Amino acid sequence: MRRLSLRWMLLIPIVTTITVGFIAFACFVDASERSQRLDEIDRELSRAELTPLSAFVPIDPNAPLEQDDPVSTPPLGPTGAAELSDDALPVQLVVTSGGELLAQRGGTNPFSTETLTQLATEPFGSTLSTDGYRVLVSPENDELTRITALSLSSFDSAIMSLRQRLLVGGIVIVMLEATIVWGVAGRLSRPLTETTAAVSRIAAGELDTVIKPSNGSRETAELTADLGRMVDHLRTAIAAREQSTSDATQARDDMRRLLADVSHEIRTPLTALKGYADLYAQGMLSGSEALDRAMSRVGDESIRLNELVTSMMRLARDGSPLPVEQKCVDLAVLSRNVVDDLRVAFPSRNIESQLPPAHTALVTGNPNRLHQAMLNLGGNACTHTAVDSVILIAVKQDQDAETVTVSVVDHGPGVDVGERNKIFLPFYRSDPSRTRVHHDGTGLGLAVTQQIAAEHQGSVTVHETPGGGATFELELPLAKASHAH
Repeated sequence: MRRLSLRWMLLIPIVTTITVGFIAFACFVDASERSQRLDEIDRELSRAELTPLSAFVPIDPNAPLEQDDPVSTPPLGPTGAAELSDDALPVQLVVTSGGELLAQRGGTNPFSTETLTQLATEPFGSTLSTDGYRVLVSPENDELTRITALSLSSFDSAIMSLRQRLLVGGIVIVMLEATIVWGVAGRLSRPLTETTAAVSRIAAGELDTVIKPSNGSRETAELTADLGRMVDHLRTAIAAREQSTSDATQARDDMRRLLADVSHEIRTPLTALKGYADLYAQGMLSGSEALDRAMSRVGDESIRLNELVTSMMRLARDGSPLPVEQKCVDLAVLSRNVVDDLRVAFPSRNIESQLPPAHTALVTGNPNRLHQAMLNLGGNACTHTAVDSVILIAVKQDQDAETVTVSVVDHGPGVDVGERNKIFLPFYRSDPSRTRVHHDGTGLGLAVTQQIAAEHQGSVTVHETPGGGATFELELPLAKASHAH
């Protein structure tokens, strides 16, 4: 249902009240004026009634008219007629009880025989209006009745003129009041209209809409101020909710990344442990040297796994991981361990190595993190290349640049130029053209490797292998002389 505006809600009852009040006033004035003028006419009729019969003109010369002198006669004007307030002279008639006109005075008889007969039967002293005349019926004697009449034309004209003036005055007053009320209502409703428009835009989602302070009444100013404060609280609440949602999303993403990181980190030592256990179960560690080597690797991986779990527990409890231990690391020995772990994890793969003598490729860092980085590169090559493709892990020291480079070379499909930067992003999956042997990867291996390289002030890059394939290089700075001893 369409509701009226504030202007109309103010205008309609006020104008209606003024109109009804003026109509009542006009009716009262009309009735008072009619009563006053009729009283004046009745007084004129009473004065004219005192005129003696001798002043009448007989209609029938033989009519039995008594010539009694009245007690008093009305004052006469210059023309010999009674001085009246109206323009018209009174008409006086003498009629019988049957309505027969016997004599008259003051003008022509305006009544018909039927009217005279009816007037003759009226009670004496009656005053009534008929045929446009005000009539006074009075007795003359037992057989005759005197009828004194005065025309109501002037009375009707005066009343009509009064009513016209009242109508015009009423219309002017109502229009003037309506105009004033319309202007005042518009001024009162303008601040509310502007505030309503602003609130409607806010309800439609435009939360940056400003509710301007009102220049209207005190109540309107207080309303707009309260609405402004309410909208400010609403903006604050929505901003807090959006921030909370953003924080929750960020926390969920961080948790997802943490769980993926943890699963990736745990899977590496578990895979190595399972590989050495499978070798032992298959009787492939028959020699004491091979068995000692395998048990040493199992011990190392168990230590790595224990450190990882301890760090995750501390992170969950205190919010901070264990501090990373920094010491001198021999990449030649570490690479040899990585090759052994890869051969255990991928027994069907041909994994070759070009490693320098021990203590010739020393860097400063965390051995477990560096081991994981090189294992990620080697595992990535084994996963994305054909089974019959040779994997080469080489360590090279550059004395001039004071760096050590660990290269993982494969002869698979290689990495497109457009993907060489993307493959180090978390959860990125390379093009399916690179053969995937296992389909349970998380897309975190290369991202973790890049993070570990950055932690050790190094870098990891990829370029094309001569003859086809991909070569990943982990470059780290040589250990300073103080750390090497």
